[in-house]
Amino acid sequence: MRMRRVPVFLFAVAALTGGGCAQPAGSVPGEGGATQAPAVSTSSTVGAKPIKPAPPASEPTAPSAEYRVSYGWGVPAMSVTVNHPFTPPIAPAPAPPLPYLVAIYVGDHPEGSPKYGRISFYFRGTFPSYHFQYVRHVLDEGKGAPISLEGNSYLGIEFVEAQAHDPAGKSTIKVSPDPHIGFPNLKSYGFGGDFEGHVTFGLGIQVAPDSDQALAIRAGELKKPDGSGDFYYVVHVDVRNS
Repeated sequence: MRMRRVPVFLFAVAALTGGGCAQPAGSVPGEGGATQAPAVSTSSTVGAKPIKPAPPASEPTAPSAEYRVSYGWGVPAMSVTVNHPFTPPIAPAPAPPLPYLVAIYVGDHPEGSPKYGRISFYFRGTFPSYHFQYVRHVLDEGKGAPISLEGNSYLGIEFVEAQAHDPAGKSTIKVSPDPHIGFPNLKSYGFGGDFEGHVTFGLGIQVAPDSDQALAIRAGELKKPDGSGDFYYVVHVDVRNS
C-alpha cells in the first residue's frame, strides 16, 4: 500500500456500525482535544439549496438501493484496487466536490456464514476509488510513523479521489466509533491521514499468536437512502472471524 507523508486532518465527532449492523456510539476527540457529541440528523434548506441531513448516531437501517461485492473473501497480500474514475470537467467549468466521508460504523456479525466483523465508511457524492492490503505497519501520512492499532495483523485502506474535510479544513466526519472495536478478530481501527485526495485508515486484526495466519477479507459497496431523497455511498470491509 502506498503511504503519502502529508498533513493530517483530525476527526470531528463520534459513533459506529456497518451495512445493517448496530453498535453503540462512542466518542473521539474533536479539534483542540474536546470531545463532541454526535450530530443530530436534521434537514432544512438555505434559499433553494437543500442541506443534507447529518448521519444518525446509529447506523441507518434503510434497505440498500444497490449492493455489490467488490472483493470476495480472500487474503489481500498484494494491493487490491477498486476503481471509480473521477474526472473533473474541463476548465472553466467548476469541478464537482470529491466524495467526502461523513460517518464510520462498525458491527459484529456472529450470525453470518462465515462469521465476521464489519467496518463501514459512509461517503457523500459518489463512491471513491480505494485500495487495501495486509501490511507490516500502517503509517501516519503526516509523521511517517506507524499508527497505533490493537492486534498483531494490520490492513491498510486508502481511499483515492476522496476527502474527509470541508473547504475550511474542518472534518466532515460527523459520526465515528471509538478506535477500540473489540470484536473477536477485528480489534481496532486508526486514522492515517487526509490530504490531496487521499484518506487513509488502518485496521488492527488479531490472529493466533506466533502464527502466519492471515484472515480473509471481503469488501462491498452499498448505495443507501438517507431519508431526504439523496444517498449515502457506503464502502464496507469485513474481517472473517477465525
